[in-house]
Amino acid sequence: MFDSSDGTGLSGAGPSPLAGTHILLGERDAETAARFTRTLREHGAASVHTVGSPEEFLRAGGAPPAPVRFWDAAVWHTGFGGDDGSLGRFLEDWRAQHPGIPVIVTDDAPSARLAVAALRGRAADLVERSDPEGLAVAVARAVAERADPLGVEGSGQGRLRMLVVGAHPDDVEIGLGGTIHRRAHSGWDVTVLTMSGGGNGGDPARRRKEAHRAAETLGARLLMEDLPDGSMADDRSTVEAVERAVADVSPDVVVVHSESDTHQDHRAVHRATLVACRKVARLACYQSPSATVSYRPNRFIELSEVDIAAKLAAIAAHDSQASSRWYLDEDLLRSTARYWGRFSQTRYAEPLELVHERNPVLL
Repeated sequence: MFDSSDGTGLSGAGPSPLAGTHILLGERDAETAARFTRTLREHGAASVHTVGSPEEFLRAGGAPPAPVRFWDAAVWHTGFGGDDGSLGRFLEDWRAQHPGIPVIVTDDAPSARLAVAALRGRAADLVERSDPEGLAVAVARAVAERADPLGVEGSGQGRLRMLVVGAHPDDVEIGLGGTIHRRAHSGWDVTVLTMSGGGNGGDPARRRKEAHRAAETLGARLLMEDLPDGSMADDRSTVEAVERAVADVSPDVVVVHSESDTHQDHRAVHRATLVACRKVARLACYQSPSATVSYRPNRFIELSEVDIAAKLAAIAAHDSQASSRWYLDEDLLRSTARYWGRFSQTRYAEPLELVHERNPVLL
């Protein structure tokens, strides 16, 4: 569940994730193609095959040149298309023809709109074209997740399950939306438990619909309770509500609000979750906008541009809140993820405060 890498994704002991891999590269500019090829080969790629048009790219996807038998990943430059719609259509065609081959998209200046298009097209990542090392990291990550989507090679645990608990609709998306998307799209079963309908922030029926749209955007399942917004307590009813979800999900990992929070509902849900999850292997806390300076994260989950786009799209699904809450400002959310990324030497990250862990294999 928790990443604590140095951010390179390719350093440390052991063979590179790219060792022996075969990469299909779509790139019209010969100099850029040579730079990408050199970097990928330096990190262990056995071969990098470059094509210069969308038609060649799609043909090569199903017919690798000998002696290559299959592609481990593909890299597509947006210059082949020209707009967000073209990218979406390409990714849709690629998935239909080559569903098992992850695609990393490159662009001269990735925009939020392009990231959303990459998200909807299920691209593995979106990378700035001037960053060959960043491309190598993204390709290595996509290859590793394809080979071992749970990130726990050799654990024998099978499909891992994560439960993320929030007091109100949009809480978990703000605190952990990128991580939810990342884990859900790398093979985890992710369930979001929202403890109230958020009646103090608007029409509960509308907010429930928004919460379901947001969960669908992230690839998670949603459970909703109906505790009183603004006056939750860490009493038996709250503990039992979390226990019902734990019994339903059987989570390997639970993530919830921190105790270091000025919102009374967040603190109550935190305390109730600690009781309800005392037998769960691992429990951690995400950061809310109302978290205090006492919040002390000790794990940082690396996020790709696509994960950030998914987080922002999920938060935007809460449209009854997005225009009136300062803490839902897109620039602030992106800047916050950028800030936390410095602690793991990655571009974006979400912080977690580990409470207990009883199964180190989940690291």
